[in-house]
Amino acid sequence: MPEQPKSSAPALARSHLARGPPTEDKRTRTFAVVGIGASAGGLDACRKLLGAMPVPSNLAIILVQHLDPTHESMMADLLASHTKMIVRQAADGMLVECEHVYVIPPGTYLAVSKGVLRLSTPQARHGARLPFDFLLHALAEDFGVRAVCVVLSGTGADGSLGLKSIKENGGRVIAQDPDEAAFDGMPRSAVSTGAVDLILPVAEIAAALVQ
Repeated sequence: MPEQPKSSAPALARSHLARGPPTEDKRTRTFAVVGIGASAGGLDACRKLLGAMPVPSNLAIILVQHLDPTHESMMADLLASHTKMIVRQAADGMLVECEHVYVIPPGTYLAVSKGVLRLSTPQARHGARLPFDFLLHALAEDFGVRAVCVVLSGTGADGSLGLKSIKENGGRVIAQDPDEAAFDGMPRSAVSTGAVDLILPVAEIAAALVQ
């Protein structure tokens, strides 16, 4: 009579005990999605923010940094060493997953639809593009009360229209303290809308997001 294969149940049980109790799949559990916008002076602010972000955080982050559309971006590589979260350059069709950071590629608009990243080519002239507003409108529609807007250092007013959509759909809005920002245009414009919930130095934004 052929020998019966030995059960792997004891080994599986030992493996399970070693890992601890089962955890919820971070691709399917409910988590907040944070849209971060920045331009001039934003790289340093983003590094500080991600460096202060604990893992697990129950967050996904989508970063819109104003970039030169004619050059490849090193943003994902520059930020990856400052966080335990997984940092990826966004690509069309990527699923938004918890504890991931998605960085906009140069020369694109980035949105979210049904929890999936969508890239498109801007039709407006470079100087008239508002990629952060574009993302925020999509975040508000797709995630509602789970959407959060963070406005960091930058010139101009990108984000000031989209953050109103976040607020109207029950989400939260945070701006870097304009007095701390290397370039105060974006955060000051955000604050002037009257729709910002918190105005904080970068070092305190991570804790506010987790809370």
